[in-house]
This record gives sequence, structure tokens and C-alpha cells, in this order.
Amino acid sequence: MREMTTAAGDHAPAPGRRLGSMPPALSTLDDEGLRRLLGGLGEPAWRARQLGDAVWQPFAGSLSDVRQLPGGLRNRLEAHLRFITASEVSATRADGGRTLKLLCALADGQTVETVAMVTPARGSSRGRATVCVSTQVGCAVGCPFCATGMLGLRRSCSAAEVVDQVRLAGQALHRHGLGPVTHVVYMGMGEPLHAYDATLASVRILATGAAISPRRITVSTSGVVPAIERLAREGLPVTLAISLHAATDELRDRLVPLNRTQPLARLLAAADRYAAATGRRLSFEWCLIGGVNDSRGQARELARIARRLHAHVNVIPMNRIAGSPWGPPPPPVSRSFLRTLTEAGVAVTVRDTRGNDAEAACGQLRAALEPRRELRPDGTLSAPRRTRTGSLRPGEAAASASEAGARVTAGVPAQR
Repeated sequence: MREMTTAAGDHAPAPGRRLGSMPPALSTLDDEGLRRLLGGLGEPAWRARQLGDAVWQPFAGSLSDVRQLPGGLRNRLEAHLRFITASEVSATRADGGRTLKLLCALADGQTVETVAMVTPARGSSRGRATVCVSTQVGCAVGCPFCATGMLGLRRSCSAAEVVDQVRLAGQALHRHGLGPVTHVVYMGMGEPLHAYDATLASVRILATGAAISPRRITVSTSGVVPAIERLAREGLPVTLAISLHAATDELRDRLVPLNRTQPLARLLAAADRYAAATGRRLSFEWCLIGGVNDSRGQARELARIARRLHAHVNVIPMNRIAGSPWGPPPPPVSRSFLRTLTEAGVAVTVRDTRGNDAEAACGQLRAALEPRRELRPDGTLSAPRRTRTGSLRPGEAAASASEAGARVTAGVPAQR
């Protein structure tokens, strides 16, 4: 059974069309909705199952690909249903073909970026295909070191547009003999909890329709406290990743403007309650910026917070973005920061960016994909172990194509 969503903004208008004037999106119709739709066209109820099954078939990119349905019915449905609400404009492959970055066009001409990355099985670890989705066109949080933040907020995505990014990524993976999609991370363009209804509805649809367990879904946030508290009551054990970036209010007020109204004490209390309610381990994202948040004092405060909340820390050395005076710290400073965390007993992962950057529209988030490496006590990194994706969240400036071949030496990525 797929979940019916009534999320606000589920019908994104095409140019010249009023909101709500568009046909319903297939991704957000449950079985009953499909039966009503087909019944209105004089079709038997069993046609609903044929159409519903097509949603998650990676070879079905349009109604014309649903060969189980008669051609005449497919033609009639074109006027009554949107088979998919996003289309692939361009795709970039990297990392030997295991990384796919899609530029996706929405019905009103706006575009978002979606990334899919395949991690082969190693030893007892199963292979996975992770898709990173965008929830907004741009972002209103305004972190000063984030490429997406420079775009500003144009609009939020609908639940269908989020789900359909996963479908498009699944289709792209299928074309290249990869997939199916096993994990989804909400770490692309935008603040997922500012698009709460669409985010929640899309998580439920992915869990029920695509059979992706909520435990394999990660929602990243820059710290929208009321929405975190609301999410804790939903009964969905998704992993919560908090883009922290500073361990004191004074600094976080500068780096994450949301902190000025929802300071650390409130954020951490809400995160703690979320972990208790869901049983899920928290994750803190930390974009390491040279001369800004790379001091041992910040590391000690971060360690104190992470220990108290039993959280894992992901450190992402900042990659330079156009128009920003900031960049990564020198390697010795990075090593000192990381060593302070590990000596305090904090579980730390360092992300080494890789993957080519797609030639997307000006101002869009530049997505990067990172192999995960565990930090050893001596400050060096293990070989790549497990991989996470990301078009990086607001506050995690993404890499440009020139960083695609970054190597890790003595515990930190090599600098340009």
C-alpha cells in the first residue's frame, strides 16, 4: 500500500497554471486513490494494481512504458495523471561509473540536484545504492559558507517531487546495470524540516511504496527545533543528522543564522529527546573551516556535546566555493582538531570528497560524494569503508570538479 499524501504544495504548478489545477501525481496516490481514478475512467479495479506496480519499476519512465495497460488507456491517463513530476536534464558519471549526479527539472522549470552512489559489497557488508534528494529549490537558512544558501529560497518541493527524484535515480542506476535503491538521505538542496509536510509524506511513501525501511533513511537539518520535536512523535525511526558546525552559540549564530532564534541548548535538548523517542543514534555534521571553527576549544566543546548525546561526528573539511573567503584548515590544524575528538572518546568519520561536479545551473548546490574513513587514534585514516552520499546540506559546502581526485594523507584530505 502506498501512502496518500495531502501535503501542502504537492502540486507544483507549471508556468501559467494555477496551484491545484494540475492532475494528481502517481507517486502520491495510494491504492484507493488509483481505484477511484481508474473507476472514473470506466476501468476495473484490477487495473489500479497494474498502474501502481509501475511506479517502482526502474524501466518505466513514462506511461508509454507501462505495457500492461492498453494503449488507449495509457493515452487517456495522460490527461488525468502525472506519471512522474521530475525529468532528468543531464547526468554526470564519476568514480568508475558508481556515482551518478542528476540535474532534475520540475514542472515549473525549476531545477534541483539528485545524487546516487553505489557502494559495492565488501566482506560481510552488503552493497548499497544511496540516493541523496533535494527538498527545496535553494534554501532560506542562509549559512554564509554554503553554495545553496547563496541561491536563496525559490520554493519547496512537493512530496511527489522528492519521491520522484528517487524514482529518476533508480531509473538511471538501472540503465547502467546498478541499483536498486536501498538507502535515501535528505541532504541535498534545502532544509528538509522547512519543507516538513513534503519531507514526512515522502518518507512514508518511500517506506511503504518503495519498501525502503525508515532505518535506511537519514534526514539532515540545520536545527529546526519545533520540527525535530514534531518528527520525534511521528513513529518513524529515521536517522537524524544535525548540521552543527559550531559548539558555542556565539560562533553558531554566525555560521548557522537559525541558531539566533533556536540556540544550542534548545537544539540539543530536542535532539536528545528525538534519540530517546526513536532509539536512533544521532549524527553531527561539522564542516571544518580554516580559522573559523577549527580550534581545539571548539573540538573540546564538540566532544563534550557528542559524548553527552552519544552521537557520531562527521567532519567535512570545507572545499572552497566561488565568492567565499573561507576554505579548509592547514593539515596540521585539521589533525589537531580530529585528535582532540578521538582522544576524548568520540566516534569520528572524516569525509573525503570525490566525484565529478555536473555542469548545473548557476548558483545550485555542487554535489560531492565521500568515501567514509574511520579516524585511527594516531590521527591517520583507515581505507574507505562505507560510503555516504551527499549533495551536502546547507552548511556543508560541496566540492567542485577539481576536487574529484582528492587523496587522504596523514589523516586529512590533501588541500588544493
